Amino acid sequence: MAQATPETIASSTLEDLKKGDAKQVIENLIAKAPLVTVSAAEKTNLINTLNTFLSSYGEVEGWDLILSRKASSRYVQQSYMVYQEKYALHFEMKFYRGADGWILSGFKFNDALDELADAQFENDLARSLAN
Repeated sequence: MAQATPETIASSTLEDLKKGDAKQVIENLIAKAPLVTVSAAEKTNLINTLNTFLSSYGEVEGWDLILSRKASSRYVQQSYMVYQEKYALHFEMKFYRGADGWILSGFKFNDALDELADAQFENDLARSLAN
């Protein structure tokens, strides 16, 4: 079996999301994140929130990796813009490589694209001023 990487974990998660089954997406995310503790109530809230996004914005049409940050060779954050029929989601995943390989160490998703755009603008501005 091939070793999991941040890219394969993210791809699997996003493919699950495209199928439109919020419960399966959340259960798979939690299974890939052994250090993340989620109570039954939090799990239900995550499922309900994702279901609301899926029912409000329509089917997932695709996604783009919009930001990848590496703090070291063992810790990576990846942000994706997930495109739906009517709007988009921001999906962020954090990964850590320990002795047993890569794991998902955290995740979040939201539809607050204005905040995402503001952060990208500030990042672009800082880069341009550094040059």
